[in-house]
Amino acid sequence: MKATPNLHHTMPQTPKHPFYIVLSLVGLCTFGALAACGCAQAHPGESSDANKLHFSTEPQEIQIKPRSRYISEQQDMIFRIKAAQEQMRIPVQPLQREFYGDEAELRQSFSIGDTRDGYLINGKPVPSPSLLIRQLPVQYERGIAYGTAELIKLLTDTAEAMQKKYPKTQLELGNLGLREGGDIPYSISHNSGRDADVAFYLTDAKGNSARLNNMYKINRNLKTTVYNSIYTFDLEKNTTLIETLLSHPSIDIQFIFVAKHLRLALSRELNRRHGPNSATPNPDLLDRFEQTIYNESSHDDHFHVRIYCSDKDICAGCIDRSILHPWHEDPLPKIEKCAHDHIATLRHKKSSPVQKAAAIQRLALMGLATTHSAPIVAALKSDDAIVRRSAATAIASVGKSALPALAKRLPHETDEDVRLAMFRTLTAFDTTATRNIVHGELNSPDIEKDVKIIPLIANYIVHYPTQGDLAPLWAAIEIAPKTDAYAPLMRALEVVSAQSFTNAETSAYDFDRARTWVEQNQSKTRQAWLVDGFQAAGFAVKDFSNASIPTLLDAIDGPFAISINAQLALKSLSKLHQDSLSWSTSDARWHYTRYFKRRAKKYHIDLSDRDEHGNKL
Repeated sequence: MKATPNLHHTMPQTPKHPFYIVLSLVGLCTFGALAACGCAQAHPGESSDANKLHFSTEPQEIQIKPRSRYISEQQDMIFRIKAAQEQMRIPVQPLQREFYGDEAELRQSFSIGDTRDGYLINGKPVPSPSLLIRQLPVQYERGIAYGTAELIKLLTDTAEAMQKKYPKTQLELGNLGLREGGDIPYSISHNSGRDADVAFYLTDAKGNSARLNNMYKINRNLKTTVYNSIYTFDLEKNTTLIETLLSHPSIDIQFIFVAKHLRLALSRELNRRHGPNSATPNPDLLDRFEQTIYNESSHDDHFHVRIYCSDKDICAGCIDRSILHPWHEDPLPKIEKCAHDHIATLRHKKSSPVQKAAAIQRLALMGLATTHSAPIVAALKSDDAIVRRSAATAIASVGKSALPALAKRLPHETDEDVRLAMFRTLTAFDTTATRNIVHGELNSPDIEKDVKIIPLIANYIVHYPTQGDLAPLWAAIEIAPKTDAYAPLMRALEVVSAQSFTNAETSAYDFDRARTWVEQNQSKTRQAWLVDGFQAAGFAVKDFSNASIPTLLDAIDGPFAISINAQLALKSLSKLHQDSLSWSTSDARWHYTRYFKRRAKKYHIDLSDRDEHGNKL
């Protein structure tokens, strides 16, 4: 194995700039060929306006030619699917998220963390075009057709089994996940590549298999109406689908979520097939159904399938939350063995730098950095920059106890990327050591050269502003006006001072106005700055006691510096630990309003004039 830094993997990312696709209308007319490639006949009214100039394909925008009005909705939908296919095939640029591994590992997929807050490394796409699987057009356009290799295998194996039993049947899918995982706006899970939405099999009024372009809610009569046409939940096929999913020989399913009335129908059919009085009793399958299929009222238009972490995913930090079914192998021995192997790799003299960096990263991702902090901290002195960088990042998982060692090493570090990793870890914690390092960096005459570190320092001050930040912050701003370091430093100054230094006409920071304010107010207390800033913004705050909570809630929607300080004050009063500064202001307002509204008596405040979202009644 080559011990070179270029072996570490960065996640693919959609290019920032839009690209343009020009498609021939001749290709659009060949409907039969495209249908075989996973495209379907559009149901009347399901596609967008045929004259629409562009459409969103998360997270990128595709520009397409204006179409004449005579193009049918069927052709319009084919056009859109084709454009989305082209978007998913283009080369993608890497993310900044680092993942270390040898060449063989970097060709594999990895599910990191849990399904709610994790992410995906090297996600595998749903096969397209395919005669087995078809992702529904509405979901396909979103670009969320990725999962772990194990999830894609489960789906393709299931699709193949269904097609053998029901010729020409395709498995239809809704949302999976982004290529690099993470949050999607359509679900609170689907983050780490182990979740897939599987559409129901439906039949039309004549009993033929229906192919629609979206997922539709099934009522208690197992029916749905789509543009005046009635479709029926195909109980036979959907039960066979569940049988097939639960019977996969190598991939275990943790959950399948579906609405209660549909679960009951499936349970009755499965018991008819495999109950004690049936011709083919299968108590194990019935038991697996009862323990795996969960009622979820919002899942009345699809099955939500979630698989367990694979063995390799467990070693990379995959986490199975909630229940562990008795037929699934206990992951604890695997975790212990992985940890042992990672430590052995760190200690082995013949391990390459990339192998050591990967071992350190895996220990942190597995949540074992604190347990094995000694070898991770020792790696800060490694001769290889890639190992030091991995250790500096992993120390964030160790916690505050390892920060002194990191701070001690920082003055001797010369590699720019390692220094960046060190600052990223240090500024994640509000400690005396971090504050001293931040102030020392701000007082450096070469501050304007640290263009990558300045945003980290500024973000730290925004999250933990103090009166003592003013002098070093202003000193740095005077050194680095009109450079890349200028904007984040001015933004931090606005938060520290609770003032706005933005020119309303140009939307640029007004350096002279900021200097005047500093000269006139540097001798005052920060409490005075805050009160003055809030009142200047129209919020009558005299102090930051419980009595000010209603006004602070209103101030969340105020200017940037006021909103940040309002949230910090509310966070302090509530003793909540969520980082609301990274949320939208509407989410932050809802979060704090709900908390204080439910505890109004405790805080002796009246919030009866607003609902839990903060909207005035």
